[in-house]
Formats: sequence, C-alpha cells, structure tokens
Amino acid sequence: MSRPGRRPGPRPSLSRDVVARAALAEGLDRLSMPGVARRLGVSHAALYTYVADRDDLVLAAADLAVAEHSWPDPGQEWRPLLESLADALWDLLAAYPGTARAVQTMRGAPPGVVGLLHRYAARLVECGFTRRDALVALDFVADLAVATSAGMAALDGPAGAATRRDAYRAAFAGLPELTDQATLTGRGWLDDKIAIFLDGLALRRSDRADTLGRG
Repeated sequence: MSRPGRRPGPRPSLSRDVVARAALAEGLDRLSMPGVARRLGVSHAALYTYVADRDDLVLAAADLAVAEHSWPDPGQEWRPLLESLADALWDLLAAYPGTARAVQTMRGAPPGVVGLLHRYAARLVECGFTRRDALVALDFVADLAVATSAGMAALDGPAGAATRRDAYRAAFAGLPELTDQATLTGRGWLDDKIAIFLDGLALRRSDRADTLGRG
C-alpha cells in the first residue's frame, strides 16, 4: 500500500531540473517545498538534495524556464533587439502564470539571465551605448515587462463582488484612456511604454554620438 500523500508507482528519478520543472508546473508565485514534493511523489526531505530551500527552488525553476525559452538574436540593431526582448520576456511570463510576481521578490538572478545580459549588453555597446546605459536599458525593458505582466494578472483578482478590473474602470471613469479595452486586457500599455522609453533612449544615444564627434 502506498503511503498517504505519495503517488503510487515507482519512485521518480530526481535531479535539479526535474525538481525545477515540477516547481514550474506548481506555479512560482504559490509553490511550496511540500507541494512540489507531493507533485513528484517523494518526501519533502528528498528535495534538499537538489535545492537548498524554497528561494533556491524558485531560482532553479526560473533558470530552467530561461534556458528552454526562445530569445532574440543579439545580432539585431539596438531598437529591434530591445523590442524583441520585451516580446520574448512577455511570452515567457505568459507561459508560466505567476512568474512575474515571483520575479519581483526573487533572491538573486538565474544564471541564464546573467548570460543573456552579457550578450545583449555587448551588442548594445557595439551599437554605440556605454556599458552602463546598455545594462540600464536592458534592466528597464525587463522591469516594464515584469511589472506589466504582474499588473495585468492582478486585474483578474477579486475586489469585493467585482474584479479589480471593474474597480479600476470605476475609479478612473473620467479618464477613458485608462479604462478602454486595450488598456485593461492583453499587454496593456506595455508596447506604448517601451516605445516612449526607446524614443528617449534614441535621443540619449544621438546626444552621446554628437558629443563624441565634437570631442
């Protein structure tokens, strides 16, 4: 007879990736070590061979998601590169609901993310940015994607008898630009925010080029 809380069948072959994949299936914003253990049909203690604690499990799961995701070619020009990066991040967060909220409180950064930053920053430097501006730009695009994803997901939550989306519409009834369908569904204002940021970044890059040319 199988023990309570254990799934019948052979004991699964565990690895850090197997445990991380179970965490992704569980949902990074609500996962717990016992929950992942139940999903795998193993004891809670068995997980500690592969992850140090819940925070390490979240990092492992996020790193696996990053490793398996499709990312834009770093050989593009700077603007399409940053636009396609925003798209790729949005797609990743959409594939794993709850991940945006988990990212906002994550301890450290997945190694895969660090690798992407190095590659994309190097390309932006080739396109005329300082290394600091390149890293700030990448971080800003990521922040916009994560915050927008978390915010749009939060609109689906309950607010009394209605959803937060309904409450938002009521609160900003006099500002139709804030309450139309395009604003409160899908990607919301993500594309508009990215466009405004990139327009400003283009001016900053141009000003720097002019300064260097005069020097």
